[in-house]
Amino acid sequence: MDTYRWQHNNAVVTRLYYSERMVEVLFGMAATATAIDGFFISRNYFASAARARIIQYWGYAALLSGISLYVLLKPLTSHEISLNWKKRRTMGKWLWSVYHLDEEEWEV
Repeated sequence: MDTYRWQHNNAVVTRLYYSERMVEVLFGMAATATAIDGFFISRNYFASAARARIIQYWGYAALLSGISLYVLLKPLTSHEISLNWKKRRTMGKWLWSVYHLDEEEWEV
């Protein structure tokens, strides 16, 4: 389990997992803040200020997601990302083991 191949795949999958979680959390926070401001708008409490903040929430979420994705995914090759993303879509979860990787797929 502590072979180089497993450690390499573990590093790739962990970066992909955390990048997915970062995007989910940041856009979830933007959606929550938008819902709270939507409540204020419906009650007419500082409605103009609440409307102005909604665009900022989504802009900050997009900016921070872009920065975090760049930092997390920059060291990975497109082959590593596509190989693990294909398995993610098929299985519905991130796979840390190397048993799902075919030998010819793994070697570039």
